[in-house]
Amino acid sequence: MRSLLFEAIITKIAAKRMKRRYKKRHLTKKYYEDLSCIPSLLLETIRRRFNAKCSKKIHKRKSKLEKKYCADWSSLPREILEMIAEKLTFIDCLSISKVCMSWNSILGEELPSWQRHGFPCLLVSGQQNKETRTCISILENRVWELELADACGKYCWGSFRGWLIMVKNLDNFYLEVNLLNPFSGSQISLPSVWNFYHKMVPSGLPSENNFVCMLLHSQRRELAFWVTGANSWRKHSDFLSGEPFEDAVFCNGSFYLLADGFNIWQIDVQSIYSSINKGNDDFGTLPKIETQFLEVKRPEIFELQERRMLQNRHTNKILRYLVESCGELLLVCRYFSPDQDAVLETQKFEVYALDFCQLSWKKVEDLGDQMLFLGKCCSTSFSAKELGVGIQNSIYFCNDPTIPWWNEWDSDHLKGILSRLGFNRTDVNNWGIFTLGNEDSEPFCFHGDIDRWAYTWFTVPSWWCYRNIPPIRSN
Repeated sequence: MRSLLFEAIITKIAAKRMKRRYKKRHLTKKYYEDLSCIPSLLLETIRRRFNAKCSKKIHKRKSKLEKKYCADWSSLPREILEMIAEKLTFIDCLSISKVCMSWNSILGEELPSWQRHGFPCLLVSGQQNKETRTCISILENRVWELELADACGKYCWGSFRGWLIMVKNLDNFYLEVNLLNPFSGSQISLPSVWNFYHKMVPSGLPSENNFVCMLLHSQRRELAFWVTGANSWRKHSDFLSGEPFEDAVFCNGSFYLLADGFNIWQIDVQSIYSSINKGNDDFGTLPKIETQFLEVKRPEIFELQERRMLQNRHTNKILRYLVESCGELLLVCRYFSPDQDAVLETQKFEVYALDFCQLSWKKVEDLGDQMLFLGKCCSTSFSAKELGVGIQNSIYFCNDPTIPWWNEWDSDHLKGILSRLGFNRTDVNNWGIFTLGNEDSEPFCFHGDIDRWAYTWFTVPSWWCYRNIPPIRSN
């Protein structure tokens, strides 16, 4: 009896469960059948709300995970950040400087000891009457304007790192010269000088000990020197007779001057500083200083190249530059030819390094990761590996005048004269790039615009870049 009752109860329970399942399945089927009756606009609204709700939940969970597992980069100790920056390229440091305000303020500090000397750019010429100057960053393909209110009415004579050499022409006889740092706002006024010099070479930064500025005369072998605190320039002309010095550079504590042929004059900076007399008389004669004449052997390969070019074209000429690179003294020869259509045609470059032991010029076939930047009063070198951008083993050059002792303020009357004479060329440029080793497989030819003065290379300090320049996307 009991077993029959228990079986009946179980049967009743099972029947109820089956009834519930059938009812649920029927309702679900009916729901899906009726879904097609919902208007499409209402259905799209429901879907969007559902997706938004899901996205909000996902974002909330992601934020919780980031707060739980991600570090606060602004709390990274300064010493560790500086150690990291020392190992990175300039481009990478520029990127990490945008991570947070704390990193930007540390990397953007002015001239800390660990920072590199900066980033190369071009300063456009012919803007001496403007309070802003156009700058070109060719390594990142960008043009920007630099505030230079203190330089209005002045020409840019050259540069050294972040300092510009500014000149104001006074009645075509005297030049007012000053050193200007447009990034820090510092400015140093130098004594006025006769308008007979074509190049100024500083021994380093003005803040360094034994800072000396040297001028090269444009008509004879004569130099003028100025040291910090002096009231006037001091002349020195105790050299062998010959053409004016074509170029000069400071390297390893000495000035090196390019004389006739391939010979070099060396002048010790310390002897200049110790011998100079800080009197009030203008252009006094400098007492005897320590100079050395280096008779350097002419490279044989250069003679062969020179003969070959002279046979092909009688109008070929050579413009020479002295450049310091990684402690080495380099001589860069630029082969060019004035085109009959008023175009300066550069055909190739050759680089030589001075062997001080054998007193000979050794041809450089490969510059490694170095990049040379050539220009009047502004030649320098950079490491492509250190910058993280640029073409290594290359020469970046400007459209320099064919006669090295010309100055921009002396040739203002020539600007635009070629256009007025009908020489309107559109295939000319103001700067170019030459890569060593490719001249045999790929013939090189650069057409320069001789109707405009050459641009000036200058260095933008890294701390200023971190503060003002957005991250650069390397190719």
